Amino acid sequence: MKKIILWLLIISVTIAMVSALSLTGCKTTATTETTAAATTAAETTAAAATGAINIGVLTVTSGAFAQLGQDEIDGVNIAFEDIGFTVAGRKINIFIEGTDITPETAVDQMRAAVERDKCQIVIGPLSGSEGTAIKNSAGEWPDTTILVASSAAENVTLPPVLDNVWRVSFQGMQPMHPFGEWAYDQGYKKVVTLGEDYDFPWAHVGGFLKTFTDKGGQVAKKYWVPIGTSDYSSIISDIPKDIDAIYLTISGTDIINFLTQMASFGLDIPILGGATSLDAGTLTTIGEGVEGVCSGSVFTSALDRPQLQHLYDRFYALRGRPVGLFTGMKYDAALVAIQAIEAVNGNIEDIAAFREALKNGKYEGSVCSMQFDDLHQMVRDVFINQVQNVDGVWTNVPIKTYPAVNQFWTYSAEEYEALPLYDKETIDQLFPNAE
Repeated sequence: MKKIILWLLIISVTIAMVSALSLTGCKTTATTETTAAATTAAETTAAAATGAINIGVLTVTSGAFAQLGQDEIDGVNIAFEDIGFTVAGRKINIFIEGTDITPETAVDQMRAAVERDKCQIVIGPLSGSEGTAIKNSAGEWPDTTILVASSAAENVTLPPVLDNVWRVSFQGMQPMHPFGEWAYDQGYKKVVTLGEDYDFPWAHVGGFLKTFTDKGGQVAKKYWVPIGTSDYSSIISDIPKDIDAIYLTISGTDIINFLTQMASFGLDIPILGGATSLDAGTLTTIGEGVEGVCSGSVFTSALDRPQLQHLYDRFYALRGRPVGLFTGMKYDAALVAIQAIEAVNGNIEDIAAFREALKNGKYEGSVCSMQFDDLHQMVRDVFINQVQNVDGVWTNVPIKTYPAVNQFWTYSAEEYEALPLYDKETIDQLFPNAE
């Protein structure tokens, strides 16, 4: 009996030892596999952080704004050519994602940038309606950082604030708030407005009329036209005669068509221009016809600033004409991208760190120092430009500068966020035509 008990004890101890060794072996194997997996992940991240960075440029390549789109492409290329298409030791690949102004195409091309071209950063789009569509769809691409440049739709930088959407250029109201006050102070008390019928001109007209009417000004009538309008005869014949100025926010070939027909009708009324209406490309075509005309903008072609002089010289050597707003906005966006990539030593795969670098950066843009506000909108200088002939070149010369203008001007963010977005209907409600 004692032998049986002893034999059972030996068997029990043996089983326990074998079990312990088995468990120890399993634990050691698991630890080794975990360590190996972690090492592989680290190596993959390191490899990714040393490969090329793909940057998409979302801009218009057909239709009425095609020339503006080419100007934007030039701005991005100049910025990256200056540094040999290399940032923090990483090669930069640029992919042009061409659009046709329509929101649907902009979203399709954004998808192509992310899914086909594997872009970690996308700079663009150009038009206001495109910007609205991209923000509304931005949840599809949470790991792609979108640096909006040129699109000035109001809601891009109004709540909700999206982690992956940042606007380097301007919000449509931003330059028009000071311009509306300035226009009233110059003696313009009653105006008509003419704008293209989409998001950006709505914000532009709304911002101008907000400050203009707050000062005591009146709007006699508002006209809206589709992009690509060629015949303005019915509008020109309908414009009231008892006004002080026409405020224009039409761009590209549209502004050229309107001004040409206005002259042929013999209509001689002072013009006030939006940020895009009297851009450098337009002045090259009809500069003499708008001599002395003033506009409000976040860009100017004549400023004693090394960054602007460099961009001006590079663009003039390339295209033989002065640099304008659209080139400047995309150039600035590229500079912002470069600085933020450098701030994270090229590791933009660390998305949180990259966006924190964007938020905290202080940037020296082409025409001013800049910094993002809490809604991801760049705070920028605003210029009142006047068309002048400078050494034989029609140029936007700044006659007044408003430094560090935010998107709400002197109004509170809460006041603006409580208002409906500007469109034709809300503008009519807020700023009714004078009787």
